[in-house]
Amino acid sequence: MERPVRNLVRTLTLLVLISTLPSPAAATGDLFRFHASQGDFRFSLEMVGRMDPGSVQISSSDFKPFMPRRPYYVEFNRAQQRAYVRPRTRGDLPWFEMDVVGTRGVLHYDGRRMEGTAEWGPW
Repeated sequence: MERPVRNLVRTLTLLVLISTLPSPAAATGDLFRFHASQGDFRFSLEMVGRMDPGSVQISSSDFKPFMPRRPYYVEFNRAQQRAYVRPRTRGDLPWFEMDVVGTRGVLHYDGRRMEGTAEWGPW
């Protein structure tokens, strides 16, 4: 009886280890990051994907716990290292516009203009 329990424990341990390995998408480094700051204000944007950036994740010191989800207009060319992102609608949330070429970019956010840096995967 002790042997089947030991085999079960080994199998479960192996499954847990396999499930904690990075996914293939994360391992290929299909990530784009942009960071800008001005004084106490911080803004960061991340996109995952090769040609189609897919999900857009934004954080800002104005929205400490999270940045509300909204639809974005995205122009993204990893080969030329060009990216442009803005919300599709203005609404009553702070408006931003990010334009990146290479490793440098400009962010317009709620009436402020600041320069930032971009990182193009893979890592």
